[in-house]
Amino acid sequence: MKLDKPTLLRLALVLGGCVVLYWVLCNLALLASVLGSLATVVFPLTLGFCIAFVLNVPMRFLEKHLFPHTQKKALARLRRPLCILISLLFILAVLAAVFWLVVPELVNAFVVLANTLPPFLTRVITFLQDNADRFPQLEQWLAGLDIDGANTGRELITYLTNQVSSLVDGTVQVISGTVGGITNAVIAFILALYILLGKEKLKAQCAAVCRAFLPDRAAKTLLYVARLSSDTFASFVTGQCIEACILGTLCWLGMTLFRFPYAPMIGALVGICALIPIVGAVIGTVVGAFMILMVDPVQAVLFVIFLLVLQQIEGNLIYPRVVGSSVGLPAIWVLTSVTVGGSLWGIGGMLFAVPVCSILYTLAREITRRRLESKDGC
Repeated sequence: MKLDKPTLLRLALVLGGCVVLYWVLCNLALLASVLGSLATVVFPLTLGFCIAFVLNVPMRFLEKHLFPHTQKKALARLRRPLCILISLLFILAVLAAVFWLVVPELVNAFVVLANTLPPFLTRVITFLQDNADRFPQLEQWLAGLDIDGANTGRELITYLTNQVSSLVDGTVQVISGTVGGITNAVIAFILALYILLGKEKLKAQCAAVCRAFLPDRAAKTLLYVARLSSDTFASFVTGQCIEACILGTLCWLGMTLFRFPYAPMIGALVGICALIPIVGAVIGTVVGAFMILMVDPVQAVLFVIFLLVLQQIEGNLIYPRVVGSSVGLPAIWVLTSVTVGGSLWGIGGMLFAVPVCSILYTLAREITRRRLESKDGC
């Protein structure tokens, strides 16, 4: 092998990589501690970029329709802050509406749960004891239980009373964490405002840095991928919110039609959970079925059947068409990406699989088109 300068450089890079890998493997605990501290510092910045990204979706829509061709400089200067304010008020109004729908019904549900749980447990234990002779293993299991449904509420209060001392000891940590969380939220919100007010200048600066330190072809490719990723994730957020509204509305209408209890609360809850692709409705189904179970077990079973049918419609018709069309991804690839992402990385994989797959699909389609054009040109 000829030891010229490029070969020596590659060998040095390989040896350096091996040394770095060995150091990382020997200092995993230290590296985890450093990364944890770095994550704590970077968290407000990351949260600020996320807030700015979410607010930018309605803000960009408003800017296209609010004084788009005005010649007055005062209106042109006020358009961006006004669009930010309207977008923020819109999101806060949505959150307040969800809070108004969910929290009162949730409080009522817990009151009903506290009143019905002891007699419900008594009925369950009585039923199991009456049928224990049919199942010997069940009889042995029941013999080891010491459950008194009538005293369940009293025992729960006693347990909570005994935990007061430990709760008092943790008050300082809770207050400290709350203050830290509020501080991070304020910093993130201020950062988001600065990003939105000067996003064009920020984009130009990032593009200038890429062109200055990267080859022209690499800089052009990187900027194209960044622009494609931004547009795809914005379209994904829009489509996901539309799909969640559709599913929550259908759930509320169906529950009202079939006279299920807690229709507004469970409809809003299912809509919120639907922000998690495909499996979000399952979470809403479990919580809703548990609430209805305390009122009427038969209705709980019927509710589960209703939600299973609605979830099939949502997963196979609504979601692929609404979200898939918003990100430019065929329905089959939407289902495939959600399935693969959920299998590999759980709920987070399901959430980000669709936009990532859409970006890869668009890049592959663009590369294929260019290669076909080059072959046809030859």
